Amino acid sequence: MATKETVLSEDRDADSASVSVPAVETYGANKSPGSVKGIFAWFDANDGPLERRVIMKLDFFILSYAFLAFWVMYIDRGMLTNAYISGLKEDLGFDGNELVQLNSIFQAGYCASMIPATLFLTKYPAQYIIPTSILGWGIFTILCFRANSFGELAAYRLCIALLQGPYFCSVHYILGSWYRRDELVRRAGVFYVSSGVGTMTTGLLAARIYASLDGALGHVGWRWMYVIAASMTFPIAIWGYFSLPGTPRDGKHWFFTEEEFGLAKERMSLQGRSNPKGGLISRATFKRFLGRWHFWLLVPWNIQWLLGYLSMVSGGPTLWLRSIPEYSTVQVNNYTAVAPSLGIVFIFAFSWIVDNGGRKAIVPLIAFACGIHFIAKFAWIAYDSTSFGYKWFATAVNYIEVSLSPINYSVANLACSADAEERAFVISSMLAFSTAFSAWVGILAFPTVEAPRFSKSYIMEAVLQVTYVAWTVLIVWFLGREDKKKEEKKAAEIQSAE
Repeated sequence: MATKETVLSEDRDADSASVSVPAVETYGANKSPGSVKGIFAWFDANDGPLERRVIMKLDFFILSYAFLAFWVMYIDRGMLTNAYISGLKEDLGFDGNELVQLNSIFQAGYCASMIPATLFLTKYPAQYIIPTSILGWGIFTILCFRANSFGELAAYRLCIALLQGPYFCSVHYILGSWYRRDELVRRAGVFYVSSGVGTMTTGLLAARIYASLDGALGHVGWRWMYVIAASMTFPIAIWGYFSLPGTPRDGKHWFFTEEEFGLAKERMSLQGRSNPKGGLISRATFKRFLGRWHFWLLVPWNIQWLLGYLSMVSGGPTLWLRSIPEYSTVQVNNYTAVAPSLGIVFIFAFSWIVDNGGRKAIVPLIAFACGIHFIAKFAWIAYDSTSFGYKWFATAVNYIEVSLSPINYSVANLACSADAEERAFVISSMLAFSTAFSAWVGILAFPTVEAPRFSKSYIMEAVLQVTYVAWTVLIVWFLGREDKKKEEKKAAEIQSAE
C-alpha cells in the first residue's frame, strides 16, 4: 500500500501564471521517469507496485476496447473495396468512378463530425458517447446489405462516416488524458495496430465469406460481408459502456480503487496535463487555440502525411491486384492482407523506437519510412517499364507511411498537454482537415476508370514524402524550442523561490 503525504500543489491555467491552491494528498506517483528505457521495458524502473497496477488496468480497459473497436471500424469501413471486387460493381451497375466517389462521400462525412464530436468529449463522459456512436455505425453497416443503388449505398456510407468520425480522435484524447510522455507513443501504437489487423482481417474475412456464403439464402457473397461485419460490431459497442474509463475528469470507474484513481490523476498533474475547464466553446476559446503554433504547423503536417498514402485509401494497389487475370476473386481478397500484415510490424517497431529514443528519434525514423515509400512509388510512376516483382514490393510496403500515425498524434497530444480543450481541437483538426483534403484530391487523383495506373497521382505521393520529412524537421525544432522555454521558466521559478 502506498503512503499518502500532503504537499502544496500548483494549478496552472493554460494561459496564466501558476497559482497556489490548497494542499492535496499525493499517492507516490513516479516523479522522475528515467530518460533511458529498455526497448522491451513496459514500465519505468521508478514506477512503484501501485503505479504499475494502475498502468496495467489502464492498458487492459483502454487499449483492449480501443483496439477491438478500431478493428471492427476498419472492417466496417474497408469492406466496400472488397465488396466492390466481389460482385457489388456488377450487381449495382457501376461502370464509372462510383468507387472513388463513395470513398469521397465517406471522407466528407468522416471529417465533418470530428472536431465538434471530439470537443463534445471535453464536456460529456466519453464512456457513453463512444459506445453509442459505435452502435450507430453498426446499424448502418448492416443496412448496406440491402443497398440496391448507388444513392442508397452512398447514404448508408455517409451515416457510417458521421458516426465513425469522432472515434479515432477521441481515443487519442483519452490516451493523452492517462499516460505520461514516456508511455504514450507505444500505447498509441498498440491502438493503431488494430487498423492493420482490421485491414488484414477485412481481406481474409471477405475471401472466406465469398467462398462460403455466396448464394446462401439467395444472397450474393458481398451482401453477407456487411451482415458479418455488423454482427461483430454490436457486442463490442455494448462492452464499452462497462469497460471504457473515459477521462480522469469523468470520475472513478468501477475497476479503480480510490487510491488507484488518485494516483492516476496525480500522474497527469506531474506531467502538466490539465483537465478541461468544462465551459462553453466560445470565440475566445478558438482565439486561444489559433494563437499558438500547434494548429498552424501540426495540421499541414498531417495533411501531407495522409495525402502521401492516398492511393491506399483509394484502393490503388487492390485494383492492380484485381487487374491480374491469373488471380481469382478469393485470391485478391486474401492478398489485400499482405500490406497491413507488414504494417503491424512497422507500427510496433516505430512506436517502440520513438518511445525509447524520444524526440531525437522522430526525424530519422520518419525519413527512413518515407524513403522506402518514395522508392516504392516509382513502381507505379514508371508502370509500363517496371517489373511484376517491383509492383508487388510497392503493394507489400504500402502500409509503411500509414504506420507513422501513432507518432503524429502523440506529438500533438504532448505539444498541447497543458490545455485539454486545445488538445481535443488540434487532434481532431489534424484528421478532419486531412480527410477533407483527401475527399476531393482522391476524386481528381485516383479516378477509378484510370486503374491500375494513376501515374501522375503517384508522382504527387512521391513529392509528398519529401515535403513531409522536411515539415517533420520543422515540427521537432518547434517542440525543442518549447521544451527549452519550459525548462528555463521552471529554473527561474526555482531560483526565485530560493
